[in-house]
Amino acid sequence: MSRKSWIILCLITVSNLFFFVSANFWQERDAGKKGFIANAEAKENTRDASSRRTRIVDVAQKVSPAVVNVGAIRTAYMRQLDPALHDFFNPFILYPYEEKIPFLGSGFILDSAGHVVTNFHVIEGAQKVIVTLTDGREVEADILDADKVVDVAVLKIKDVGNLPYVELGNSDDIMIGESVIALGNPFGNLIEDPHPTVTAGVISAVNRSFNPDMNNMRVYTNMIQTDAAINPGNSGGPLINMNGEVVGVNTFIMSRSGGSHGIGFAIPINRIKSVIKEILEYGQIRPLWRDFECVNLTPHLMRILKTNDRFGSVVRRMEKGGAAEACGLQVGDIIKKANGREVRNSADLMAYFSALQVGDSFELEVFRDGKILKLKYIVKEYK
Repeated sequence: MSRKSWIILCLITVSNLFFFVSANFWQERDAGKKGFIANAEAKENTRDASSRRTRIVDVAQKVSPAVVNVGAIRTAYMRQLDPALHDFFNPFILYPYEEKIPFLGSGFILDSAGHVVTNFHVIEGAQKVIVTLTDGREVEADILDADKVVDVAVLKIKDVGNLPYVELGNSDDIMIGESVIALGNPFGNLIEDPHPTVTAGVISAVNRSFNPDMNNMRVYTNMIQTDAAINPGNSGGPLINMNGEVVGVNTFIMSRSGGSHGIGFAIPINRIKSVIKEILEYGQIRPLWRDFECVNLTPHLMRILKTNDRFGSVVRRMEKGGAAEACGLQVGDIIKKANGREVRNSADLMAYFSALQVGDSFELEVFRDGKILKLKYIVKEYK
């Protein structure tokens, strides 16, 4: 090989080596730059997520797995024309059929064994109850019992254990203005999504009571008012404080349109605890012994009892050996207040009484011989 050829070969080799080294250098530089950018973006995203994480986010993530959808199977009846029936006066016949309603309301799991709390009106009239967990599983649940007056029911999920559950708080120490979140499944039958919706708000007021309605057997006393949005389907879901504790059960709203206007009401959890304890301990709600009978004040009774106040309930009859006798109640007493609430008539008094549990105290204010007396009635079991 000539010297000229040798020099050309060396130049080509050096050029190729330089190109290879340069290419690797720029490739590694670009990779490093991309990696640096990716790491910077990841750090920025992490920093951004952490800055957006609030107490509400933490509480919602903690409680959401224990919130469930509650649906039911009901037997409905419809009238259809039967072509084989030629009765001129009654050409229609009733056919029963099962109607599966996947999401009627909400509920929350009390313990790992699968006890669930919801509103009674959510499962009222159901032959079969279906609970949908947040992972999408649909499981049957038994209705252990329900307090129709308080509007609370306790269910037991079948054949499923080791479930997430909520912590119960203390509704007696909640503060007006403190932050809360409402969890539930508004319009769940339309959305068909088992994951709960979270709405945030504050405690707007406490001790909101509603006079009993002759057409509604339920008694709502000392309710919690919140502006956290509560919509159809939220009934039975929990109202949660910022400690992640249940302080109430979302029950109804005040609205002309049917949608949330920021005036929602929840049953205080302390009132529900006694119902839960009664059902879990005794397997049912024990019947109350109502050992006295009352009538409304009439003009004739007002003259006899020497009162000008037409509001109250007059004790007409009492059973011997009962709680009424033990607390000092007498025939002819006019009961004016019960547990601090005005008694307008006998229907009010019986509604308040029906919302109690065995062992509860019934603080009565009665008018007798021109004086107001305070009596403490302890509810006994009817046997």
